[in-house]
Amino acid sequence: MNLTQIANDNKILEIKVGSHLYGTNTPTSDIDYSGIFLPSKALVFGFQRVEEVNLSIMDKDEAGKNTQNAVDRKLYELRKFVKLALENNPNLIEQLFVNEPNIVYINDAGRALLAQKHLFPHQGLVKKFKGYAFSQKHKMVIRTDKFHELENAFNYLKAYADQKTLLIELKEKYLPFMKFNQDYCVIGDLNLQKGIFVKKAVSMIEERLSKVGNRKTLITKYGFDTKFASNLIRLILEGKELVSTGEIVFPLAYKQTILDIKQGLWTIKEVLDYAEQLEAETDVAVEKSDLPSKPRFDEIEQFTIQLLENHLMGG
Repeated sequence: MNLTQIANDNKILEIKVGSHLYGTNTPTSDIDYSGIFLPSKALVFGFQRVEEVNLSIMDKDEAGKNTQNAVDRKLYELRKFVKLALENNPNLIEQLFVNEPNIVYINDAGRALLAQKHLFPHQGLVKKFKGYAFSQKHKMVIRTDKFHELENAFNYLKAYADQKTLLIELKEKYLPFMKFNQDYCVIGDLNLQKGIFVKKAVSMIEERLSKVGNRKTLITKYGFDTKFASNLIRLILEGKELVSTGEIVFPLAYKQTILDIKQGLWTIKEVLDYAEQLEAETDVAVEKSDLPSKPRFDEIEQFTIQLLENHLMGG
C-alpha cells in the first residue's frame, strides 16, 4: 500500500502553516505545509490504519538547522484531523481559519470542511491553548549561565558514562558546573538525585539540552530563547481571540508583537509579565464567551460521516 500516493491522490486541503500563516515570516523563513486527505476504502474497511503521512524532506546543515532544501510537510487523515480539531488542538484548529493566500490546494470536500469551521471552537480551547503556551514558557526560561553549566557538565560527564560511577562520587572534585546540597546535585536547572549513576545523569542532561535544540545562539545572544517566547505570547493571544470571537483572523492582527519578541526586542521580564496579563484577560473572555462549553460532537461527527460517504461512494 503506497501511503504517499493515497495521501496525495485523496488530498482535500493543503496550506502553508507557521510563520507564513501568522504573517511573521521573514525572507529567510522556512515554508511548512499541512494538509488533510480522505482515506481509501482499504484504510476504512481493511486492517491497516493510518492517521498521518509525513512527506517532509529532511536536510540539515552542520549546526542542525534546516537548509533551504528542507521542507516540513504533513498530511492528516480526515478523521485524525477532525478529532484533534474537535479537541481544539491549537496547531490543528487554527488551520480551519486559513486565509486564501495560504491555501496551496483545495477541492470541494476541503471547502465543505472549512465551511464548518465555526462548529469546532468551544470554551475548552482555553485550557488547550494555555497548556501549549505553558510548555513554550518552560522551554524558553533556561538562562545563558544555566545552559552553559548543562553543556559543560554533559561534555565532562560523558567520559564517565560507561563506568559504574555514582554522581556523589564526583563531589570531591569540586567541579564548577555541579553544586551538591543536602538532597540533590544541581546542574544548570536540573536537580538530580545524588545516588544515581553518572550514565543516568548524562542521559537526563542530554534530554534537557535537546529541548534547546539548535537555538543556543538565541540563548547566548538574548539570555533566553526568543522563538519559544514568541510562541508563548502568540498561543495565548490566539486563544483569547478564538474564545472571544469564535475565529482567528490571518495574518494575525498582533503579528508585529510576535515578530518583535522573536527578534529579541523584548526582555524576558516583559514577555513573562505580558503572558500573565494575557492569561488573566483570557479568563475574563471565557466568562463572556458565546462559545459552547463542550464540543459539538454530534454535529461534527455527522458532517464527517457524510464527507466520507460521499468520497467512498464516488470512488
